[in-house]
Amino acid sequence: MSPPGAVGAAVRERLLHRLRALMARTVANGATPEEELSAARMAAKVSAQIDTMDGVAVERGSGPEWARAERESESYQRALERNTAETLLKAAVQELALEHVNRVAPPRKRLPGEVVERVGIHDLLEPYLGMMLAANSSRVGRALLRQTIDELVYEGALPPWMDVPAQR
Repeated sequence: MSPPGAVGAAVRERLLHRLRALMARTVANGATPEEELSAARMAAKVSAQIDTMDGVAVERGSGPEWARAERESESYQRALERNTAETLLKAAVQELALEHVNRVAPPRKRLPGEVVERVGIHDLLEPYLGMMLAANSSRVGRALLRQTIDELVYEGALPPWMDVPAQR
């Protein structure tokens, strides 16, 4: 008969192996998004099993006192205000950018032989948005505007460039 610690170690090793296999089940590794989500849920359960094996009490959520203290903390309020301000700025930049893009290069069928020039989105939007948002007055304002445009391009809300009809 094997000692009790050896059985626990073998079970723990098996659970760790299963956890690694579940964590490797991602879309990047060929799984579907549904399979990835299911694997993440199972990984959480296996992780909780491992924690209880080690004698660690699994915390089932946080108490209302902790949540209240967190909401009332000054650092949380600052982070919330900053996040809200950034979200509002991003929404305003996106609305103004799309309005300007539709004015400069409205969506339409291209004519055969029409001459177009490819313009980077920054070159197209920064002068206009800088004027509209009064962001051109400081280096920080220009950097913030550039970063916001980069984020919108990364998220797919804006194209990285536009084919604009060439001016003759």
